[in-house]
Amino acid sequence: MSRRLSPSLLVAVLALVLAAGGTGYAAGKITSAQIKDGTIKSKDVKDRALKGVDVKDGSLSGTDVQDGTLTGADVTDGSLGRAELDHSCAADEEPAFGGCVAHASKGPSSHQAAIDDCNQRNGRLPTTSEIKWIAAHTEWFAWANGATNQYEFTSDYTAVNPYTPLAFDRGGNVITDASASSFWHHCVTY
Repeated sequence: MSRRLSPSLLVAVLALVLAAGGTGYAAGKITSAQIKDGTIKSKDVKDRALKGVDVKDGSLSGTDVQDGTLTGADVTDGSLGRAELDHSCAADEEPAFGGCVAHASKGPSSHQAAIDDCNQRNGRLPTTSEIKWIAAHTEWFAWANGATNQYEFTSDYTAVNPYTPLAFDRGGNVITDASASSFWHHCVTY
């Protein structure tokens, strides 16, 4: 004797298959145009799921970023304005790169003496992108004690052996072997 499937069982199985498949189909077809502005909340987004390319340029301000979560490496040339650089600094300093940078540079000195000076002040030499940012902001920073054609050290080195320290003038010209030179420097202090 053979068993026959009842029509009601077939309908139930078909309904289950369609319901399960329909949900997956709908989820794959929802686009941002179908989502009402302001309806997606932070809790709806998986941690670390959003990247910089997912955020519209200029749409974030300093109040959108948790204090202490950005470092100089997270900041590109000119990407932060005065309002985003909220940090407690001395009167002769400006907030920048998660720390403070003095209005005037120090020096001239050797590269090692510049590193030692920054270390003694609980800081570091700025990176290449940071020194270019400092150079572009004449409203806050004096360059090489006012001599714009002079060079300032960075914390960066050439990418090939022998690894030598880099220095830039305010115009962006680079010296790729500043190891035997005496130049000015700024420090990013914390």
